[in-house]
Formats: sequence, structure tokens, C-alpha cells
Amino acid sequence: MLSRRAFAAGAAALALTGLPARAATSADAAHAALLQHFAETFLRRSPEEATGFGFDVGANAGLRARLDDRSLAARVTDRAGVEQARALLARVDVAQLGAAARLDQQVAVFVCDTLADLLARPGYVDINLRPSPYVVSQMNGAYYWLPEFIGSRAPLVTRADAADWLARLAALAVALDQETARIAHDAGIGVIPPDFVLSRTLSQLRALRDGPPLESALIAPALVRAKAAGLPDMSAQAVAIFRNQIVPALDRQMAALMAVVPRAVDIAGVWHLPDGDAYYAAALRANTTADISPDALHRDGLAQCAALSAEIDALLRKQGLTQGSIAARIKALDDDPRFRVSNDDAGRAQLMAAAKAAIADVTARLPQAFGNTTVAPLIVQRTPIAIEAGSPGAFYSEGANGAPGVYSLNLGNPGEHPLWRLPTLTHHEAVPGHHFQASVLATAGDLSLFRRIVRFSAWTEGWGLYAQQVADELGVFDNDPYGRIGALQSQLFRAARIVVDTGIHYKRWSLPQAVAWMVENAGEQVTSTTREVVRYSVYPGQACSFKVGANRILAARAAAQSAMGTRFRVQDFHDLVLLSGPVPLAVLEASVAQWSAR
Repeated sequence: MLSRRAFAAGAAALALTGLPARAATSADAAHAALLQHFAETFLRRSPEEATGFGFDVGANAGLRARLDDRSLAARVTDRAGVEQARALLARVDVAQLGAAARLDQQVAVFVCDTLADLLARPGYVDINLRPSPYVVSQMNGAYYWLPEFIGSRAPLVTRADAADWLARLAALAVALDQETARIAHDAGIGVIPPDFVLSRTLSQLRALRDGPPLESALIAPALVRAKAAGLPDMSAQAVAIFRNQIVPALDRQMAALMAVVPRAVDIAGVWHLPDGDAYYAAALRANTTADISPDALHRDGLAQCAALSAEIDALLRKQGLTQGSIAARIKALDDDPRFRVSNDDAGRAQLMAAAKAAIADVTARLPQAFGNTTVAPLIVQRTPIAIEAGSPGAFYSEGANGAPGVYSLNLGNPGEHPLWRLPTLTHHEAVPGHHFQASVLATAGDLSLFRRIVRFSAWTEGWGLYAQQVADELGVFDNDPYGRIGALQSQLFRAARIVVDTGIHYKRWSLPQAVAWMVENAGEQVTSTTREVVRYSVYPGQACSFKVGANRILAARAAAQSAMGTRFRVQDFHDLVLLSGPVPLAVLEASVAQWSAR
């Protein structure tokens, strides 16, 4: 899973490379200037993303001391800004644009139309166009996203940076209070997280509040960086801000959540919320960038699960595992001593070492399938303990301002990561998945600021899942039959996500029903599956983006190969997809079609 912080949406879009060469027209230049304006407006609106993109310098250096405005008033302003952007885009004479600019226009219209829809609904939407109806949950909110950002990503080089960092630390209390006000507002219109979400969220808030501040992800890494830069010790000031400002704000947020607990229900799906069915349809479109009905998606997910199960059955039989259901045989692999690590820090260290070894192996093989083989520095670390209970099995965060990317493994229970599963998880999050995706995109020198901002889950997560297959094609499992089973089981897991996501939000499955289906049909473990399904309840539709995106990237590749014959080189195809930057799937398919026709 690619991690991006929540943001208060402004209008932003991106352009596309890899298209037939054509001289820019004056209309193209004006269109590019408009989109650049959207991008800069967005970054000034989002100080957090401004830091991530290195925009908080020079005249914009004041952004370093601030966090995004999460208030209801800011949301109203954002909606007005998006409507203004839509009006400007509607005035563009598309007939006057070149091929690349026309695709830019399609992307911009999709982004702004989607934002206009989602900003009119409860909750929030992040820069990936991933909506959640709940402003604060076990996977949302300032308390969840900002500690790692403030602690590890905010610049700390000069004395001015140190002052800005302390101001930004104090601003966390304001961000918390802004979201606390929204919790009460949304409850007033009938939008309350499920009771099992509230219990997990409250537990994580307490962990942040009660943990030693000088050992937290919020403060500890920043003090280390400040010391390395020769800056004065800020420990006492940071602890004072935490105790006197952040802790009271956390208390107020917990009180607001506890106040709605008596009204919370145990329904996982958003169908029970006001206008819930329409919300889910909008969430599916935003996450998949495609118009797919929940019913059709559910049936497609079932069909994919059946096909993948047949493949896995054949591989299991080759290893002598012939008795019992696929789920039972996969559980036997999970319990096999060959693939288990100890449930302690030694086991955690073994998992991180195995992940690093998998990254090194596949990185050496990249030239077989990629022209651009850039891999930026990467840190493999444990997910912060305070948020482990609500976090996925792993996630990736891009480095800010040239800092290394971070591959975080959830190691609260090392037994959730049998060694036969770990390589594919690592390929998804690191190389050739999300980290490689970000590394190559960073080398695209002709990509404007505007092109780099927006993400689409179907493109980012679709690539991550597609990259797992590429790793297999590179031969990493040639002498590892169990690793190949792991790769297929991961594909099955993503297909099962479609079934379960549409199950809880469209078919009205209960949480236990959804967990049981995933465990029985995808060979997943109960603990990790429960955490997964709870995640789907707060991110409707996002779980569908992985398989939908991967399937359409595969389909675009097959179409290009058919059209080009011997001219087709998979290295060129992969470079086109990655260097073109994030796009809706239809735009990606149009780009590949134009490229293959040249």
C-alpha cells in the first residue's frame, strides 16, 4: 500500500509523456500554465505536500512552520476552488490543443470532477483521490499520518528549520482540534464510524498520548536529525509542547469519539450511512478511475478468485500438498517451521533481513525488464508501534526532499509474515513496486510540478500488484516454488479484496461474514484479515483498485505487444508507463495505444 497523507483538496492534475512528438502551440502553452497554476495553488494550500515536493523554499519557506488546514471552513473554500477550476477547464478549446495537452485536459477534468463530487460528501479525500467517510479512524486523521511526517520528514538543517519544526509540532494540536470539530459535525448528520473502528482508533490515540514522547515517532527522529545537523537540543521544548498542547488536544479528540460510541453500530459497509450507496459508487470510481458497477465488480472478483485458486491448487499438488481445501493447505504452509520466525525481536530482525535480501536480488535483475533502472535509497523499518494495530501488513512512504523512501513492515505479530509470503509483499511495496515506481518517476526531468502531484490508486496500486508478476517474470522464483505460490496467493488475496469490499459495501455482508469468506477462500489468517476488512470499512473501494489497475496494465501491455509484434520491447513499455506519471487508466490505455501505433 502506498501511503500518502490526507490533504485538504485543491485543484491539481498532471500531464503525460511518451506521446507522438508535436510542436507546442500557444494553446498548449496556455493550458500548461493553467495546470501549473493549479499545482502551485494546491501546494500553497497544503504545507505538508509542499514539504514533500520541496516547494517550501524561498518565497514559500513560511509553509515549513505550518500544517494543512483541516477545518470545516477550509473544506468550503476548497469546494469553491475546485468549482472555479472546473469552470476554467470548461472554457478550454480542446480542438486547439496538441495530442499531449488533450490528454492533460482529460486528466485535469477527471481530477476536478472527482474532487467536486467527493468534497460534497462527508469525510475527506486524499491526494490519491482515496475518499473516507470518517475524518478520524484507525487509519485516518492527523494523529495517524502526522507523527512520522513531523518526526522524520520536516526539514531540519538550519536554526530557522528548528524554529519552524517546533511551530509545526505545536500546530499538530490545532490540526487535532479541527478534526475533533468535524467528528461532532459529521455525527450530527449521521456519519459515525462503526464501533469496532472506534475501539481501535481510541486505542491508538491512547498509545500516542501515553507513550514516552522522547521515544515517539513524532519527536525522537527529529531530535536525532537536529543533533546530526549541529542544532541546539530541542528536547525540553518538544516535551513541553507535547505535554501542554498535544496531549490536551488528544484528550479532546478521544472525548469526542467516546461521545459517539453509544450511537455507533457494528455495520462495516457505508450503505447504512446517509446516501451510502451513492457514496460507494463515487468511491469506486475515484479509486479505480473507471465506471464499474459494484455488482459487475463483485462477479468479476469471484471469477478471478476461481481461476487463481485453480493455479494455486496445481502448484500445491506439485509440492505434495494434495489434501484439504486450498485454505487449509495454505495454513499448513503458514505453520510450517521452515517458513516461521520467532515471535520476538530476533524474528523481526530476520524478517527485515529477508526483505532486504529480496530487494537486492530483484534489483540486480531489473535490466531484463526496464530501461530506466534507477532505485533511490530505501529504508526498511518496523511500522511505528503506536499505529500497528490499525495499519496494513506493510506500506511504503516516499522520501521528502531527497530523503530515502521507507518500506514499513507491520511486525506487531511476526507470525503474520511467513517467509514464503514475504518476497512478494516486498516486491509490491519496494522493488519493482512502489519504491521503484517513485524512483523512476523522480528521474523524469521533463515532468512539471503539476505532473508529479496527483496520484490515482488504480495506477499506483495497480503498478504495485503488476510489479509482483514482473518480479516472477525476472526469475526470482525459478528455484523457489513456495515463493511462486506466495506470488499467486497474493494475486488471489487482491482478487478476494474485490469480493469482500463489494461484499460489505454493496452486498451488505457483516464484518464476521467478510472475514470468514476471505479466510476460507484466500487462505488468509484471521487476525490480519480482520484488520484488513476493518480497513476496507473506512476506505470504501480502495481495495478494488489493486486488481483492477493491474489487470488493465496487463491488458494494455498485451494490446501493445499484439500491435507491435517484433517491435515490442517490454523495457520500453515499462519506461512509458512509469515515466508518463500517474494517470487514470483510460488515459494510460490511450497513451499506450498511441505509442504502439507509431
